[in-house]
Amino acid sequence: MEKAEFTWQLEAYEKQGNLFLKWGTNAPFRAQQGRIYVYKGAFPSNPTDNAKTWSWDNEHQPEWNTGLPWGTGWNCAYVAEKPANGPYVYFIKLTTSKAMGPDVARIAEPSEVN
Repeated sequence: MEKAEFTWQLEAYEKQGNLFLKWGTNAPFRAQQGRIYVYKGAFPSNPTDNAKTWSWDNEHQPEWNTGLPWGTGWNCAYVAEKPANGPYVYFIKLTTSKAMGPDVARIAEPSEVN
């Protein structure tokens, strides 16, 4: 039996002062109910909690303007169900950093302070 290996990618970058995300795969199928998330703070234990914004992975291609200001410290993730109809799990995590582009301070919201 032939084996195949597939990869998924998630990339964050600055464009027009905003946080843009793009993702992709060389697989001939989607991740099970795949979603892309940006979180208000730390990565939550349940990947579907505390989202600042999110998108299905079959939308917003080839890039997604999240509408959020670019800056360091945004936690972003690609999540999917494991198993089908099961709980969501992380399979890619990234945190924006100075190495990704200009360091524009993101504005903290009242719910993020304290």
